[in-house]
Amino acid sequence: METPVPKLGFYFPHDSVAAARHNIKTFKWAQHRFEELERVCNDFLAQYPVEKIYQCILSMHGQTFAYGISGCPHCRKSFPYSQEIQNRMFAPFPTKQLTCPNCSRTAPDKELPDKGKGFVHNGVAYYPVGMWNFHTAGWLLGGVRDHEGMVTKLTYMYMLTGEQKYARTATAILDAFATIYPGTIGPRDFTPFDSQAEMGRLHLLTSIVYRIKVFLAQNYDWLYHFEDMDSPSPALALFGNPGTIRDNIESMLHDYMLTEPGGPVYNLADGNLTELHNHEADGVRAMLAVGLVTDKKEYCDWGIQATDAFLANAVGRDGMYFEGSYGYSMFTITVFLDMALLSMRAASEKQLSEFHPFAGERFFRFAVQNPMEMLCQGHLPSYGDWGADRVCGQKPDVKTLTDTYRAALHFYHFSPVSSIRKEASDWLDRLYPIVCEQLGNKGIDLFLQHPPLTQSHSFSLPKEVTIAGQSGIGILRDANETTALMRIGANHTHAHDDVLGLNYYAYGKEISADLGYSVYGSNSHFGWATKSIAHNTVVANEDKNMKKGQLYKPFAGGEFTFLYRSSTVIAYEGKAPALYGLDAYQRMIALVPLPDRSSYLIDFFHIRGAKTCDYSFRAFHEESELTLEGIQKTHKTKNSWTLAGIGGGAKFYFDQPGKSFGERLTTGETFSPLLAGEKAQYWTPMPNNGYGFIYDTCEYTPQLACIKAHWQSAQGYELTWYGLLDADDRIITGQCPNLEGREHHPLLVIRSHRHVKQYAALIHTTKKQSPLRVTHLQRLPVRGGETISFAAEVGEEWIDFWAYSPTEQTMLVRTRFGEWRVEGRCGFVRTDRTGKILIHACIRATSMTFQGIKMTGKKSIWFPIKAIDHKKRAIRLDPHLIPDDADFIRIAPSPDAPAALYTVKEAYSRKDSATVMLRDSISLSKGIVASCEKGLLLTQYPLPLGAAFRGKLIQGESGGRGLVEEVSDLKSIRVHILAPFSPGEVFNITDIAEGYWAQWL
Repeated sequence: METPVPKLGFYFPHDSVAAARHNIKTFKWAQHRFEELERVCNDFLAQYPVEKIYQCILSMHGQTFAYGISGCPHCRKSFPYSQEIQNRMFAPFPTKQLTCPNCSRTAPDKELPDKGKGFVHNGVAYYPVGMWNFHTAGWLLGGVRDHEGMVTKLTYMYMLTGEQKYARTATAILDAFATIYPGTIGPRDFTPFDSQAEMGRLHLLTSIVYRIKVFLAQNYDWLYHFEDMDSPSPALALFGNPGTIRDNIESMLHDYMLTEPGGPVYNLADGNLTELHNHEADGVRAMLAVGLVTDKKEYCDWGIQATDAFLANAVGRDGMYFEGSYGYSMFTITVFLDMALLSMRAASEKQLSEFHPFAGERFFRFAVQNPMEMLCQGHLPSYGDWGADRVCGQKPDVKTLTDTYRAALHFYHFSPVSSIRKEASDWLDRLYPIVCEQLGNKGIDLFLQHPPLTQSHSFSLPKEVTIAGQSGIGILRDANETTALMRIGANHTHAHDDVLGLNYYAYGKEISADLGYSVYGSNSHFGWATKSIAHNTVVANEDKNMKKGQLYKPFAGGEFTFLYRSSTVIAYEGKAPALYGLDAYQRMIALVPLPDRSSYLIDFFHIRGAKTCDYSFRAFHEESELTLEGIQKTHKTKNSWTLAGIGGGAKFYFDQPGKSFGERLTTGETFSPLLAGEKAQYWTPMPNNGYGFIYDTCEYTPQLACIKAHWQSAQGYELTWYGLLDADDRIITGQCPNLEGREHHPLLVIRSHRHVKQYAALIHTTKKQSPLRVTHLQRLPVRGGETISFAAEVGEEWIDFWAYSPTEQTMLVRTRFGEWRVEGRCGFVRTDRTGKILIHACIRATSMTFQGIKMTGKKSIWFPIKAIDHKKRAIRLDPHLIPDDADFIRIAPSPDAPAALYTVKEAYSRKDSATVMLRDSISLSKGIVASCEKGLLLTQYPLPLGAAFRGKLIQGESGGRGLVEEVSDLKSIRVHILAPFSPGEVFNITDIAEGYWAQWL
């Protein structure tokens, strides 16, 4: 036995072993995980002597690696994703076979042989040996599911025990994989059969190569002094090549660096940054890890600067990651924590005094605070490219809480800011009782010491409202915890085209059944799941301007216009007219809690300037039936099988039974069969709007002013959608698929050809036994332009009155109890059956009058900004009474200009002014001037959020000053120069300046 010493301890320093031993003695979970780690490693050593390890790994040389998304070649069903089931599928070495858990047949077999390169059967490529290689390589080296493979676990045991048997086996795994590593092209599922396109290394697709490389560098760091390292490599010798094990491993670490063949285009050489997406971030953390362990100083210097750029520009002022999916944010937090840790280790004291990655509140908000505030009934929101949310229950998502605990642990240990360390400690206290049973699955859990717990803080799910101003996410939660999320933010990588889309949660379920995605680039992903019609929103002009291959419309972001909060109603509105280039495109949603713990949702969607509007609504992931009331079936003169065929335009080849895209989706998320001109991946049809996936359509016209759509779920839930329709509206129903076409669900579309269209709906989800029902909706006569009003009968006792206008005006509503006057844009009143007012809400109204009773609302007053303290994130306003709910403030160059929304940390009044401390950073992004000539500023840091920067102020640390006219690409800014910029000058872009105006939301 020896005492292992790392070369540097760049990830886990030497004292980490003492911390781990302390954890093992102190915490039951740590003792349990250590015992499990010891058992797994010892079992592995007994089953796989070093000679067998070399035989197993070297047998993969020249063979394929594959996820296996094509499924079983015999029964054509998908393989389960469960790691436990997959472990039972694969035969032990040397037999490279798998047994399908669906049909129990093995592959390859005599009928369908595979010599390691895969085969094509019925036009589909299969790689059973590649799947075996993929599974085994992931188990040994680390992979897609578990980044810490056996080699890392063995290294941990060597660190903790000093026993050479663990080091010897870990070294053999690294040596063997290093020998077959160069020239492999990664998993084959994402390229045509027999393609030579480079897609990664071994079983590791593109950026996952870098993800695993951090662990391999960490392993090498602790195995560096092991005696076998400088002996000749057995693996190289078997291939007739000279070299030591050390040479071989270092060669693997340096291979596939700085660029990502087969992935997004970028090159990190010379400190260059391209787009700041998560692929590039993975490359940065690998560059730092390899630079540290192999003494490449330039890698370290480039990585430190890159970390600064990512934390300033890939994360917005509200702490939200720019890529358009919150699930990707959660993954990216783990990447950024590694980048921050590694750059901190690589930095000198002088560099840390200038930039310490764990000192920033913006990073802390991104990694720790926001994940806890984004939960929807305990669920991680699934908008954009993320998995479909089929979880039922309101317990907080334990994985999200565990990842947040680990993030807080980083800040607790490494932040130089006492207030951040204190809050991190508080979060550890809150989360530990919930996540302790999950700890120990990652090395960071064992090797970072956990603070003593006081249990003085308890965890609770977020209440009321979460708004992220720059990313444009708004979440409403009512007194029953019913939750609605609406996105008004910019479209970026991994977004879906769901601006003003509705994600809706009740009874612990994501009722709106967002599809998410599973396989990037599949027919389902590109053609269907990303499209507006697949979300609960309104599609204008049938999305006919979407080009072939386009995933979503370019959009710089909309505007939050108002928010209302009370115990009886919670509501907000967002505008996004630029999405379609319309005069108006805005949606107001509201939640109203009821005493039986259900809630109803109000939906006002206003569009002006479109030729065609399609309001789309679907519900439930599980099987459900849709029935309609108040309608009459249309006798069609022309058969239309898909939504694409409705409208009397061109006849599409897929617009017939059996040929629609929705009917032909199958395992692997592609079409079966592929028809002429279709491709299995990275392909979209024309028109590229998703309409060809909705099939078996039926058309109806409204017989009544209010129609009722009723979804009955197989799990016992019911959703009733009451909608006010115009006489010329067209009601369309159809079937739409899940990603693999194995499930099909009913969808409702309300089509209008009006130049000005106001949709109004009430949505109520209940369980079968729920006693309270909304039984009727009646349109009410109202005076005012483009207004709408209705009465809803709630149970046997109440009548709820609603009025909405897209613009400020006076609305006069005729009710059964007399005139209701609303000064403003939106109001709500509840009465009993005799007309007695029970509750009311001046949602966006200065006043309302009903039955002689006047109800006063809040006035929306603008205040000039007198001064700004950028360092303290403070603005000073003229003195005024600060509202009790001063949580959000809108800021704009003038009261009639589009406003940015900021979260407020603190607000207080003095005699001569009111001071507002902003929670959000005032800086939108930062950069370094590469050059600035003739109004074109080139920056070294990319600006992935730059599409929304037009008109924003750019200020240099050396006196440069200007207004952004356009960010023409991620590193080029067209600037109206107010004061000249110098090369190398650091600058910030902000959307607040003296002379701007502010308004409480």
